[in-house]
Amino acid sequence: MSAVSQLFDRFLGRGDWAVTVPTLDGPLLPNQGLEEAETFVSLADADNLVRTDKGVLASSAASLVRFGADGHAEVLQQFPGEITALAHARGMTALAVDGKGVAIRGGLHDGREATGDEALRLSCITALTFLDSNTVLIANGSASVPAGGWRRDLMQKNASGSLWRLDLKSGRLELISDGLAWPAGIATTGSNRIYVTEAWRHRVLAIDLATKTTTAVLEHLPAYPARIAPAFNAGYWLTFYSVRNQLVEFILREETYRKRMLAEVPEQFWVAPSLSSWRDYREPMQGSQLKQMNVLKPYAVTRSYGLVVHCDQNMKPLSSFHSRADGTVHGTVSACEAGDDLLVASRGGSRVVRVAGAAGGKRG
Repeated sequence: MSAVSQLFDRFLGRGDWAVTVPTLDGPLLPNQGLEEAETFVSLADADNLVRTDKGVLASSAASLVRFGADGHAEVLQQFPGEITALAHARGMTALAVDGKGVAIRGGLHDGREATGDEALRLSCITALTFLDSNTVLIANGSASVPAGGWRRDLMQKNASGSLWRLDLKSGRLELISDGLAWPAGIATTGSNRIYVTEAWRHRVLAIDLATKTTTAVLEHLPAYPARIAPAFNAGYWLTFYSVRNQLVEFILREETYRKRMLAEVPEQFWVAPSLSSWRDYREPMQGSQLKQMNVLKPYAVTRSYGLVVHCDQNMKPLSSFHSRADGTVHGTVSACEAGDDLLVASRGGSRVVRVAGAAGGKRG
């Protein structure tokens, strides 16, 4: 595109300079599925849900927690930093601690760690999954910020994320793909193809591990995709940090304002997506976010939101569960099935909710 065309696009607000956001429609039509779900367990900074034979594992900041079918929680271990990713398969649990690399607990490779110089290359691990008994796939969200700095990475317009393969026998790391705009979730497909979410480009990618070719399979999402969990019918559960916002889209294109905001405004008050909102009067607001007759409208523009989408084996959305602007089950960055139910970790709401019957193919 020529410089003149870019100038006209910027003046007219079209092309790369458009601030329009795709609507929540079709299978993503808003509902109250998450907001009306029962609270399974209260858990501060609830994240990283993984099902095992002994119960469901979750992380709560630096704590590894396991809870059973009755919701009773047991702290298994405390770590020296925040747990940023979990995976479980074949009796092995892989976990990432912020800035410390990857460690394997239990099973064939118990005690194996990717630390030291390797950890310096994996300083922002956002997702893990086992490819087979000897291989773990690792998503590194950014080369410049830690995993907790996702908002800064977005507002700095970074694209330094990468995907790695870790050989658990030798400890060798292999780069699969880089230049990614915050890869936040990985899912295997039973073949050489895997799915990876690319949050800041609002899409899901299919990557061929043999050829390392990349294809977008789900694009133009109205929200920032996070982790992917397997579903009962060979499909997937796709979770999200929050929905996109026209004001945020506008600020991402206004370089002078964006840079001053990052330099001068405390991060919790940025005009940026969030895992929760409505907790401080100093938070940025738009007109529709103001209460009318002491009621916040569910369709109001919002910085935080709860959204989980059920997709088929080709990542085509089938249905969804929401917590809207007036809800509190926001920041839904992880999910897993437990029997016939779907468990969803609301990091913004500090709880895990249970959507009854969702894993049996029913809408909430």
